Amino acid sequence: MDQIDLLPLLAGQPQFLQHLIIDIFPFAVALLLILLLRWLLTAILLRPLRMIARRSSSDIDDRLLEASISPLRLAVVAFALFFVIEVFAFDIAVEEFARTVARALLVASAFFAFVCWFDVVSLQPEVFRRLTGWTIPERLLPFLNTVVKFLIIAIGAIFVLQELQFDVAALIASLGVIGLGISLASQDTVSNMFGFAAIVTDNPFKVGDFIATPTVTGIVESVGVRATRVRQLDQALVTVPNNLLTNAAVLNRSRLEKRRLDATLNFTYSASADQLRAVISEIRELLQNTDDIDPESVIVHFVEFAESSLNVRVICQVMLSDWREFTAKQEAVFLEIMGIAERLGMDFAFPSRSIYLESLPGAKEAAADEILPGMQTQADAHSASDSAPVLDSDQTRAPAGPAES
Repeated sequence: MDQIDLLPLLAGQPQFLQHLIIDIFPFAVALLLILLLRWLLTAILLRPLRMIARRSSSDIDDRLLEASISPLRLAVVAFALFFVIEVFAFDIAVEEFARTVARALLVASAFFAFVCWFDVVSLQPEVFRRLTGWTIPERLLPFLNTVVKFLIIAIGAIFVLQELQFDVAALIASLGVIGLGISLASQDTVSNMFGFAAIVTDNPFKVGDFIATPTVTGIVESVGVRATRVRQLDQALVTVPNNLLTNAAVLNRSRLEKRRLDATLNFTYSASADQLRAVISEIRELLQNTDDIDPESVIVHFVEFAESSLNVRVICQVMLSDWREFTAKQEAVFLEIMGIAERLGMDFAFPSRSIYLESLPGAKEAAADEILPGMQTQADAHSASDSAPVLDSDQTRAPAGPAES
């Protein structure tokens, strides 16, 4: 439709004024139409819907309705553009451009509505479970919410660009090359994000648990998207990347239902067999009748002849998960065992060694000093005879003394 036909008052006006008003008039009509549709949307459509939503017991429908207002306003602009194109006569190029923009606005408003609705639903785990039947940890919701919103926005952007006559295939290919470079540069960040998802879904530990890994031991203070903070026993705060925790063996001591008491008692070799039987029997009876100890787990046996002791192995399960309570119970049990050993007259051994000497240094010299004097005189005589001179046969023999006769 020609604008001159809609505005007959322009027929007698100057040419430049006619062109100016003709150019401005469609935009003014479009603006008035948008304001009118927004009023109709608020007064006629949304007001009854709000009244219906207030009657329900849940507030989800109210929040969904409020979240739909902004996408509807964007859709109103698109419908106004369609109306102006149909009413007024424009050039082919202008009409084509306006129709393209209007379609893109309608697609954008639809995906905008999806994002707003997902914000309402995803922030409540119970509602999400009722709608989908899936139960997910609350700690994972912010991460999943961000990922899903990013996917919705990315898909919506592709559809909008397609409506705007862009070559989406070439754009995706170029973005793929750029994304490959970004992923190579930020692969640690991506692995930490997936590590966070693994920690939340597998739930090997939570905030407040005492964990031990090959690299850190302490209490978990926070679990973030990139890293986990652990407070060590020396009060140092250690930040560990999530991908290291997911690839490591994690010992969670806070989830112990019971603790193992395992001790070896060393008695001296002076203990008799009857004493060992008595001490084993009394220790076994003590453990089986002690509170917070599983009687089915009690094991007390004489297990080894060691180098300096007779070893008795004591094993049982203490039904206490708290470390302080366990050590207090262990102390009480050990003191009772010491009392049993003292009452039976048994001593606890310590590393020792007995040495037996067959002879002392200098024993030969002492024995030589104790030889009989006669034996010494005889020995001297033999020595003197051996050293006497030997005479030839033609030499004169010395006269014999009285002793010879």
